[in-house]
Amino acid sequence: MMLTKGPVYDVEIGVQAPDKEIRYISINAAPIINKDGELTGGIGTFMDVTTRRMITQGKDDFISIASHELKTPVTSLKASLQMLERSNTKLSAELREKLIAQSIRSLNSLSNLINDLLDTSRVEQGHLKLEKKPFHLQELFEDCRTHVQETTDQTISFDSSANPVIVADSQQIGQVLVNFITNAIKYAPDSAQILVCSSMVNDLETKISVTDNGPGIPQDKLDHLFKRYYRTDYNGQKFTGLGLGLYISAEIIKNHGGKIGANSQLGQGSEFWFTLPTTTG
Repeated sequence: MMLTKGPVYDVEIGVQAPDKEIRYISINAAPIINKDGELTGGIGTFMDVTTRRMITQGKDDFISIASHELKTPVTSLKASLQMLERSNTKLSAELREKLIAQSIRSLNSLSNLINDLLDTSRVEQGHLKLEKKPFHLQELFEDCRTHVQETTDQTISFDSSANPVIVADSQQIGQVLVNFITNAIKYAPDSAQILVCSSMVNDLETKISVTDNGPGIPQDKLDHLFKRYYRTDYNGQKFTGLGLGLYISAEIIKNHGGKIGANSQLGQGSEFWFTLPTTTG
């Protein structure tokens, strides 16, 4: 402004104090010019726009992650189908089955990613409808185990100290439970057993937890696990996904009037849990 004598609009600068996180400041300024055209001063405003910068950065990161994650199964599916199309009569039955199975896995991955995006949109617009009906946790667990057991050699077991009847949307609660179990499979691959437990917290509340014996999660990451787009790693290895599963799970449980959280110690495994209003069956 001192050189151009012109106004300054929304110029961002980063400011970082010692041992503090960086803050972003937006500067707006206008010159004060006297009747002779000389610059005699200026008026400026400074606004903390760190939240705005983080939102913008989050959207940019999400677009980048989503583009990559969606491209991976599409590329794999395209390659399998092209090979089947070009060489179908020359392929052995075994190889054809392998390519078809690979195509199905790619479609399932693509479907899961799209469902996460749709669920996130419904959550943010308040369109995640609940169809509450009574059901037994044991039955829901068996359905969930059938869904994920074929993806791992780990033992997935259920231990219930009660016979709770849950009054909730079984499809959505199943979605949360499957998410917890698949995360345990993904992030604790060396855990021989994954244990699903249910227990009565009191006469009106049941706690459901999924526990593994994996490497555990650092304490500084626990507070971020249920945030949108947050993705952790295992021994420095990044995994696929949009970072939406736990965020959606948290919103589902909140909509049911329950609580959700995680406990973990490095080297001793992790416990992901949620609570729901219940009756005794």
